[in-house]
Amino acid sequence: LSTYVAAVEEELNVCRAIIGGRKVNNMVACSCGGIIGAAQVHLQAKRQERSISTPTFLVSVLDTHMDSPATLFVDEQTLEAAKRHSYQPGVLEGRDMAKVFAWMRPNDLIWNYWVN
Repeated sequence: LSTYVAAVEEELNVCRAIIGGRKVNNMVACSCGGIIGAAQVHLQAKRQERSISTPTFLVSVLDTHMDSPATLFVDEQTLEAAKRHSYQPGVLEGRDMAKVFAWMRPNDLIWNYWVN
């Protein structure tokens, strides 16, 4: 997580340099919400929490202790299979993730439109 938080900190510095300002508005979605949330806690600990003016979280899970529909499909064996499947290419393909999302409230999600 520290690598992601450091990358967010670098991203904020680059954005501030581009806009010539002290504060950046930030909009994130999905799993990036947790990363930006962690980065905000990190910045607050460093007394730099004001570098993000307005964080906006779209469909972001910030409390990972709550069960979600995705946990119905996840166990140690499934996680290990996903790691093995994504190890060589370095990513888990969107179409593979779409297969999981297809089982979860398919009429409510936009993922299949994005992938297809």
